Amino acid sequence: MLTIENGSLKGETRLRLNNITLSIDSGKLVGLIGPNGAGKSSLLKAIAGIEPASGRFSWNQQLLSAMKDTERANTLSYMAQDDIPQWDMTMADIIDIGLLKRRISRSERQRRIDNVCATLNLSEFNGHSIQRLSRGELQRVLLARALVTEPELLLCDEPTNALDIYHQLNVLQLLKKQSEQGRLVIMAIHDIPQAAEYCDELILLDKGELVCHGQPFEVLTKANLAETFGVHADWICNKRGVAWQPRPL
Repeated sequence: MLTIENGSLKGETRLRLNNITLSIDSGKLVGLIGPNGAGKSSLLKAIAGIEPASGRFSWNQQLLSAMKDTERANTLSYMAQDDIPQWDMTMADIIDIGLLKRRISRSERQRRIDNVCATLNLSEFNGHSIQRLSRGELQRVLLARALVTEPELLLCDEPTNALDIYHQLNVLQLLKKQSEQGRLVIMAIHDIPQAAEYCDELILLDKGELVCHGQPFEVLTKANLAETFGVHADWICNKRGVAWQPRPL
């Protein structure tokens, strides 16, 4: 279980996170939603320990900040947004970075890399320089680097960004499967219908504050969408999926 108590993060001119308190059970796919600047990336970075936030961030009642580097690496993995390497490395080398703090055999490392590449349809790029990959292909490599550690807590900042619809759905189905295996997966996502269809819970943020946390139908009310996004939305839900028709207020 992830527990956040009074989590706050100061920016240069305003609070990027303001007194966030919530608890999330393992075995769930949770979507972070909200308008631009709501605090989605800031919350993920605060949980990962990348940003120096105040408050208590605990995993199974243990403070994340009190964990040693190796223990933290075994517990959580973080996929950043637009974390594009500037140096020339192969795809496998980039994925292998995720295992630097893992004490596993060479054969186990290779097994994990091969498995995650196959899962994300990356095997054809084995041995390729990352400089030859498209933006969407590189996005999948960065997700593979996070998944290869097999973490208990997986944090993803817009993992479907820059992907075509086929690979968006593939990634969402993969993250859903990760949660069904007992992991807690938290992802920032802008596609509201996809969030409603795939996520077990949603966390709605606005201006660094928690607006609502619950099941999609509890969070995606007309009042919440009007207040945070400034739109009026009619929902269409049937056996084929979820869609919405937003329009300005």
